[in-house]
Amino acid sequence: MAVFRFTVNKSFLEYNWHPITVPKSQVPYRALKAEGLSQRITIIFPRGERLEGQLHYGPHSGFGEYYQLQVRGADRTVPSYIKLHDQLLVALFKGCARSYAMLENRE
Repeated sequence: MAVFRFTVNKSFLEYNWHPITVPKSQVPYRALKAEGLSQRITIIFPRGERLEGQLHYGPHSGFGEYYQLQVRGADRTVPSYIKLHDQLLVALFKGCARSYAMLENRE
């Protein structure tokens, strides 16, 4: 399991794929690769809403390689209770041959 903190930003709220970049400072990418997550991922929000997503890998950006969690599929509506600057804990894990991203409110 890979766990990291995320502060909801304008990109997450405004872009229709609602990107969450997995921070290298919190998650060693080798450990993330070892987790064996598939590209397709189910995103579970704090109140149980589920959206289809993907774990996107990019070999190059301004800071080198990156992983980004993105919402995909027909319904990309993020729950309205998710607000700018909310603190979330994101857990990426595999269970029963499926990959998940669970978002929880941080107190």
